[in-house]
Amino acid sequence: MNRRSAMTNRGTEMQKNIAGFLRDNAAMIALLVIVLLLIAFFAPQFFSVQNITNVARQASTTGIIAIGMMFVIITGGIDLSVGGVLAVAGIAFSILTKFGFELWIAVLCALLLGAIAGIINGFGTIFLGIQPFIMTLATSSVTGGLALLLCDGIPVEFTTVTSPVIDFFGNGNVGPVPGPFVLFAALAVLSVVVLRYVPFGRYVYSVGSSFEGARLAGVRTTRIIMVTYIVCSICAALAGIVTACRLYVGHPVAGSTAALDSIAAIVIGGTSLSGGKGSVVGTVVGILLMTAVANLLNLTGVPTYIQQIVKGVIIVLAILLSTKGLKGRIKEAWRGL
Repeated sequence: MNRRSAMTNRGTEMQKNIAGFLRDNAAMIALLVIVLLLIAFFAPQFFSVQNITNVARQASTTGIIAIGMMFVIITGGIDLSVGGVLAVAGIAFSILTKFGFELWIAVLCALLLGAIAGIINGFGTIFLGIQPFIMTLATSSVTGGLALLLCDGIPVEFTTVTSPVIDFFGNGNVGPVPGPFVLFAALAVLSVVVLRYVPFGRYVYSVGSSFEGARLAGVRTTRIIMVTYIVCSICAALAGIVTACRLYVGHPVAGSTAALDSIAAIVIGGTSLSGGKGSVVGTVVGILLMTAVANLLNLTGVPTYIQQIVKGVIIVLAILLSTKGLKGRIKEAWRGL
């Protein structure tokens, strides 16, 4: 009887969680349905197996960055350095691989560069009191310059190096599923577990909801924020490795749009830039939505500069649809004119 009661309670809790997710993300889900309908009408070739595989592969790099960025944003911070970290990690990995170092050494060094960038961001934000926007923008400039310095501005190729690991994370597959997407999915599942079932995850939300309240409750706020920046930068470095493996080349400007794309997907997925609110599932849906839109525009021959405009419109539209009390805010602003 107790076992049956426990199963019933578990089922009820799951139903509540699903209902809560659908309620909180109704606008995003509606937007996704609209995009899919547009795709079915204008570009039915989108649903071919080959194209779906390409979309999954394209979504993986931004998705890996967004998973790490989400932790920072939930705490109320932001990280604009992910593009520079992606570039410098990819360059470092490519140089070490090209000159015959063991693959695990190249991967470890690239990830270590990411961790160092995260520590610098965390230190500047927490101990020096620099605004996250300014601190991470400075780190972005430094890491971007370092990437150019390491390769003298010339992309580093390692096409002669063969490795099943490089093949897997670049262009490999697990059945029909691209290798990079497997990595993205694994990180997403791990993040769900951490945020929902590990004390660290609860502390991340509490710091974002009320920094002072979390501190007074005994949460080691400095440690939590520092770890989130490190996680974010390591994810960006991992994305740099995946990008290099895919192209067999490290490019010093490979991450030029990484920060914008990842933040856009996170915001579309329902994560609040003010902190305290966000979900992995929402972020994943946001990534897939942005990638699907980009792929649709490519399939229909829309120029790149028009795609940038459409991306910006979608971001604003998603925020407006998810904003509560928008009508009241408009009235208040109108009275203030």
